[in-house]
Amino acid sequence: MANHCHTEAAYGILNKEDTHKLLEKCHQMGVTVTSAVSSALMCATSTLINGHANSTTVLNFSISADTRKRCVPPVPNHDLSVHTSATMMFTLPIRDVPTTTESMWHLAQAFGRHVKVSINAGHVLALGMILGRIYPKVMNPPNPADLATCIITSWGILPFRECYRRWKLAAMVRCMNMVRGGMPLTSTQTVNGVLTIMCLGPIPVFSLNTIEKLCDVTMHSLRKTFQD
Repeated sequence: MANHCHTEAAYGILNKEDTHKLLEKCHQMGVTVTSAVSSALMCATSTLINGHANSTTVLNFSISADTRKRCVPPVPNHDLSVHTSATMMFTLPIRDVPTTTESMWHLAQAFGRHVKVSINAGHVLALGMILGRIYPKVMNPPNPADLATCIITSWGILPFRECYRRWKLAAMVRCMNMVRGGMPLTSTQTVNGVLTIMCLGPIPVFSLNTIEKLCDVTMHSLRKTFQD
């Protein structure tokens, strides 16, 4: 894959007003912005899967996590060694994908509970140690059957200012090397009250059209949750 793939990304942005509306709705429903975005992402992903209402196909989602702050003592940020882990998979049968705004919020609440249970059970540290031992030994191409449907990562609220002397920060976008990735990755972040969602993946494992559609439908589904 590393010799034949390259990374492409698509970005979706909520302006300050819409980001504030989403945040207020999340507070009202008792969920995090990450859970709301994840619910919208699952709905979007289902539109790209060949299935039907009675299909036995399932979607598997996981949130990546940085174990450095969970270590004792904490590993400093300047340590750039690999400390990547994730929560346990959240499995959603495609026949149970929400079709209404209300059910999307119910899914967001269920996903949030799953993440809390996974963190409290110590899955992040355990999976980090397991992956650390497995990855160096895996030399073959990834098996799609063993991978998540999509990985989610949230950077939360980032501490940037709108202005740096005479320079105004217009936007901040992330990039990541996905040439060895076997699935799309979606990242969320909020900078100066503006929520940005990034969808990226390895091309040609996925077409650029698929990555762009995943981002567009996720943004459309997310807007429905606070505009309806």
